Amino acid sequence: MSYTQRGYLTSAFRLFRLEDTVSVSEIDYHFHDFHKLLFFRGGTASYCIEGRHYPLEPGDVVLVPKGCVHRPEAGVSVPYSRDVLYLSASFLQEGGLEHCFALAAERKQYVLRLADGAGLIESAFLELEQAQQEPDAFAAELLQRINVQRLLILLTRLQQQEVPSPAATFDSLTARLLQTINDNLTGDIRADALAAQFYVSKYHLMRRFRQETGYSIHQYISSKRLLFAREMISAGVSPTDACFRCGFRDYSAFARAYRKQFAVSPRGG
Repeated sequence: MSYTQRGYLTSAFRLFRLEDTVSVSEIDYHFHDFHKLLFFRGGTASYCIEGRHYPLEPGDVVLVPKGCVHRPEAGVSVPYSRDVLYLSASFLQEGGLEHCFALAAERKQYVLRLADGAGLIESAFLELEQAQQEPDAFAAELLQRINVQRLLILLTRLQQQEVPSPAATFDSLTARLLQTINDNLTGDIRADALAAQFYVSKYHLMRRFRQETGYSIHQYISSKRLLFAREMISAGVSPTDACFRCGFRDYSAFARAYRKQFAVSPRGG
């Protein structure tokens, strides 16, 4: 099994209300270059983010920072009901509202169980949905942006109150591997070096990583580096400098991988 980038976002944000039955086999592990916020309304489902599996209960909020590999794991016969909000990184940075996603990644708490706060989040989603249904009303776009900002401010304030996160199940070796890779993305993180660091055979390491996450170590590292390079290029760094600063050693290989992942050359996107 491999993983890919899924979905594209051409606006500041996009909201969906979805209810369907989803088989685990229908959705592969994947990532986005935007942030994803999910409010779980009901059904039987769990969510896997960066190797951590969370059972969901109605009212849970799922935070998927950009670049985090994830997939839902829903019951086949029970409708999986949720609100999903896609948020561009640039939109959040403009308002300084990316903090909730940064905090989720820092704490490794990607699911929040808000208890009484769940009603407030549900109401905020409802207001956003109502505003979206009136696109021709006066200042409709502005009202939608305000409602999104309000939702994120409310969520971050609740999150700062140290709300509980449901217990996640994960493989300890894989969890340490993911932490090491993300902390040393531009360093020597080949499978051989990682195996030596953790005192296990390379083949055991590679097999365990794929078994627990659904993708290979090489694929994970490459895509994380490409996302990092894309951010640098967007900030004005030259593609050549971004290539070597993000951990690639050959520009031609970098350019091919970049074009494959983002459907545009480093110099054109």
